[in-house]
Amino acid sequence: MLTNTRLSDLYSDPGSEEQILQALFLEPELIYQTDLRITDFTNAEYRAIYGGMLKLYADGVVFDIKALQDADPEISGVTLLKIIQNAFTAANIHYHTRIVKSKTFNRKCREIVHRLQNQLGEDNFMSEAEKAIMELYESQRSQRYYSVPEILSNIQTNINEAKKLAQYGIPTGFNKLNDAVVGMCQKHLWMLGGYTSHGKSTLLSRFIKDICSAGRGVLVFSVEDSKEDKLIRLLATQTGIPIRTIVRGHGNEAKLNFARSVIESFDLYIYDDIYSLEEMDLKIRKHKLQGGVDVVAIDFIQNIITKGENIYDRMSKVAIILQKLAKKHSVCILALSQISSDEKGKISLRGAQELASAADIVLWIDRKPEERRFDLIIRKNRPFGKTGKIPMAFNETWTGIEET
Repeated sequence: MLTNTRLSDLYSDPGSEEQILQALFLEPELIYQTDLRITDFTNAEYRAIYGGMLKLYADGVVFDIKALQDADPEISGVTLLKIIQNAFTAANIHYHTRIVKSKTFNRKCREIVHRLQNQLGEDNFMSEAEKAIMELYESQRSQRYYSVPEILSNIQTNINEAKKLAQYGIPTGFNKLNDAVVGMCQKHLWMLGGYTSHGKSTLLSRFIKDICSAGRGVLVFSVEDSKEDKLIRLLATQTGIPIRTIVRGHGNEAKLNFARSVIESFDLYIYDDIYSLEEMDLKIRKHKLQGGVDVVAIDFIQNIITKGENIYDRMSKVAIILQKLAKKHSVCILALSQISSDEKGKISLRGAQELASAADIVLWIDRKPEERRFDLIIRKNRPFGKTGKIPMAFNETWTGIEET
């Protein structure tokens, strides 16, 4: 059994907190590379000093005793003098930062365990437990500021990887589309628009097949079809057997069995009971924690539930939040959208211009009813510039789509 002293060691390390403050006096520019919050400091005086340092650094003021006491009169001059006099190296700041962060994580675990104990037996216990786990995951995510040199280094790493793979981003399976948009890239938001029954879901199924076949993870929020319908369509895409033939039990069993085994190997997750952005955020975090997800698909965006007096208000909020989620989780989000025309005949994504404004890529299915051939129009390509039409067509069984 742990003694009180050893228990306290699990949750705080004032020595490491002091070492961090000493290092920051020597090299203030390290303050945004420590990935620390004020609440990570358990010593009240150290917490106040770190808060004062954050404020002074943001204002461009050099750390000294008077400046810190002006920032917070409660800060002890004796404590500051002791820290400054003992400051001799900043070399181990990242080591001590890891220790302090681990103590914060332990405190967070303790807090969540106590909270869940009080909720044990309640109807929403499992939901609250899942949220608690995601809170822990979120607390471990890096919040630090990345400098321009660091970002440029990361970009070059991605470029070097693209050279080896001959592909930047996640390939869509369509060569002409890949050439124009350079694949599905992390932190990008795609919109795929089209009238009802013009092929959006079939094109999405082809995307899912190709992305998963490339070994990438796909998370689907189906806010219209059931997950069974989504998987039946994927079986049709994989086999070329029409959906009506599959559901009647008349399909080629050998083909279907092989397709099932292929789909079962996919890193694919489908939800048909998630309708809010908050729940979507939670599930994306969960799957990122459990092994990763590269592309998030939403079919379709107008069915997302969010606050707003009308569809314009709702879609305006949805557009910005989806853009934020793509960046936050480093995923490519592909949202299917209905389209509509105004009294002047202008065609746009249904609900709000912000849907197109927030998107990095906007694709459009331009097809006449009953015709197998159509154009996939790249209406917006913010990152890479190239727009235009890509001729495509449904196959003979209407289960798949190919470039022509």
